[in-house]
Amino acid sequence: MASKNTVDTEMTAIEDAESRRRNELWPFWRRVYAERDPLPALRCEVSRPTYRFDEGEPLPEEYKTLLIRMLRHEGERAGNKSFLGLMATCLDLAEALFPPYARLLKAEYLAEELKHAIMFHRLAVGLDREFALLDVPYAHYSFHLPRESWADDALFHFFVDLNGAFHARDWRESSYVPLAKMAATVERDELGHSEMGYHFLSDICSDRGGRTLVQALLGKWYPAALDMFGRSDSRNVPKFIHWGLKSVGNAEIRSAYKSYVDGKLAALGLDVPDERARRRFL
Repeated sequence: MASKNTVDTEMTAIEDAESRRRNELWPFWRRVYAERDPLPALRCEVSRPTYRFDEGEPLPEEYKTLLIRMLRHEGERAGNKSFLGLMATCLDLAEALFPPYARLLKAEYLAEELKHAIMFHRLAVGLDREFALLDVPYAHYSFHLPRESWADDALFHFFVDLNGAFHARDWRESSYVPLAKMAATVERDELGHSEMGYHFLSDICSDRGGRTLVQALLGKWYPAALDMFGRSDSRNVPKFIHWGLKSVGNAEIRSAYKSYVDGKLAALGLDVPDERARRRFL
């Protein structure tokens, strides 16, 4: 297992490289956070015990099972072949569908996602080495919707990366110390990736034809985005909240997410779809 000093040195080198290649657009999170805290607070409203577990400490069996289940859905691990396959697909799509200026931005996105793969790999190794090497295919249908245009890919990033930002916001208060420590960085980056998608959408919606296309595609992507938070009546949510792995339930975080995206869509002159249309998980 890598020592703490080794990991700190690796991350310092990455952060130094990031600071040297910033430009007027990248990272997209910089402008947003400079204006205000863009995401809502996610506060636990129920009484629960206070737990705190660090790497290497013995974990209650139920706690460890729930933590690994949650991290399986995250997927951004160097040992997860399915994550690396998804990143390769992103490059293929950029080459085939993107205008030239946007391809470099997509490469910046990939660089940050690979940074996350290092961070989550280190976390996974400290938690369970077998899990660190486990290949977990992306199960949610949002990852398998066809991306046939630049607008499709822009909507994918706007919605799906924003889902990651909202979950990372919740992890800031996680009872698992390694996850809480990296949460702010992951939140910031994922919000930036969503803003990249939104930047592309702004370009596409600048003319009537592009706006009409995006409006039509919302019928595909909007319900999938809301479904990414799971069932509102999930029986496992109270367990996650009890152990301090989540602060709010699926319905609460979905509602906060919906309010955020609805405002962003309206700002582009788009009509917000019916929140119940084409949904698979309510």
